[in-house]
Amino acid sequence: MKRLSSVLTMALLCCSRSAWAFEPDVFDTARNVSRQAVYDDARGELPCSFGRLPERLPLAQVVERILCHDPQTRLSWANAKVQAAQVGLSQAAYLPRLDGRVSSSRGNGRVDYDEPALRSGEGHRRRDSASLELSWVLVDFGRRGAALRNARQLLVAANATQDAMLQRTFVEAAQAYYDALSAQRSLAASVQITELAARNLEAADAKYKAGAAALSDRLQAQTAFSQANLRQIRDRGALHNALGVIALRMGLSPQTTLQLAGDLTPLPDTQFLQAVDELLTQARQDHPAVLAAHARLRAAQAAVDERRAANFPSLALTADLTYARSQQSKIFNGDERERDRSIGLQLSIPIFEGFGRTYQIRQAQARVDAGRAELAEVEQEVALDLWASYQTLNVETQSLQRTSELVDQSRQSLEVVQGRYHSGVGSMIELLNALTAYSGAEQEHIQTLSRWQTSRLRLAASLGRLGFWAL
Repeated sequence: MKRLSSVLTMALLCCSRSAWAFEPDVFDTARNVSRQAVYDDARGELPCSFGRLPERLPLAQVVERILCHDPQTRLSWANAKVQAAQVGLSQAAYLPRLDGRVSSSRGNGRVDYDEPALRSGEGHRRRDSASLELSWVLVDFGRRGAALRNARQLLVAANATQDAMLQRTFVEAAQAYYDALSAQRSLAASVQITELAARNLEAADAKYKAGAAALSDRLQAQTAFSQANLRQIRDRGALHNALGVIALRMGLSPQTTLQLAGDLTPLPDTQFLQAVDELLTQARQDHPAVLAAHARLRAAQAAVDERRAANFPSLALTADLTYARSQQSKIFNGDERERDRSIGLQLSIPIFEGFGRTYQIRQAQARVDAGRAELAEVEQEVALDLWASYQTLNVETQSLQRTSELVDQSRQSLEVVQGRYHSGVGSMIELLNALTAYSGAEQEHIQTLSRWQTSRLRLAASLGRLGFWAL
């Protein structure tokens, strides 16, 4: 008995130690979760390993670096792994449970008899025991199945939420890149306007000194030059701020020198555009936020089934193997050895728990109603976002040609007015108006290009199809 108890004790200790060192995924739940926090439908899982920064950063690399560094993407991935483990926990309920126990106790006691013929006395006691207990639920009227369906649907929702978070971060990263490109182009435009204003000032100053222009012309030109310099300072600060935001989101110092590869050139690929009704239908089928809401609703419905199944009996197979040895004084009838083996069926029948199960069912049904409302809200939000992005893209697509024409026309007008002024025909007011019109046309065209790029990506995100292909 002592030897058996020692063997069982060592086995239990080894099992406990191995449980800390080895945690196998026996149900292979990890295959239902991405192996990396960042992935793309076209490129697969991204390893998030980068070398040195290139001299000129392309948009795709900026987006990938931001995706890999963003804590929200890692959080959503971790939540998906948590839910995958919950699926394994629900599957584990179908397997038997085996527990081992080892105990040892010592004590002293005294026995006093009322009969004079019996001898009273005191003595010591020691008891060592080891046991194995098996419990295996065989029938539970669908409770475990409903719990497993609930866990699997919540895993689907977690994976869809991870996808939605990736697309959201993708749009934010691209938006930051386009903001920097817009600031870069605005700075180039303001530098050009400053140079034009400087030439106007030189011309006005020369004409004033020659007596061909009034002092007011020179002062107006000086004011326009100062305003152009002020605009250039602000545009340069906006560019530094935009580049610092990109660096921080990539996990770098905001003072890191970055140069972007690319320009706000409109891309010809808008083949994913269809009739808006078709786009809405596609969004309801593919958008990860809608898929997550659908999965949470199905999980809530499975939770109702689980609560109802708890009202039914459950049948379990039970078995017990026990060995015990007692060492005690003769006053306690001497040493003893016990061996006990049993096997049986245990029927558990829930009878009354203060109406607790009734309210659990009502609570689960209320969550189903909340899930339906959440699904309707998500579908409406997706439809509204899609409609807004669709209309914005249509408007900006049409505006691109107009703003481009406006830039060309205002530039030509400025050149004509400059020639007129230098020849002594035009006025300073006319020249400054032409310069202001050209500056405004450039800024409007830059903003239109930025809005076009952003609305294009937001529309793809509203469809649930955003990826590196859209860049």
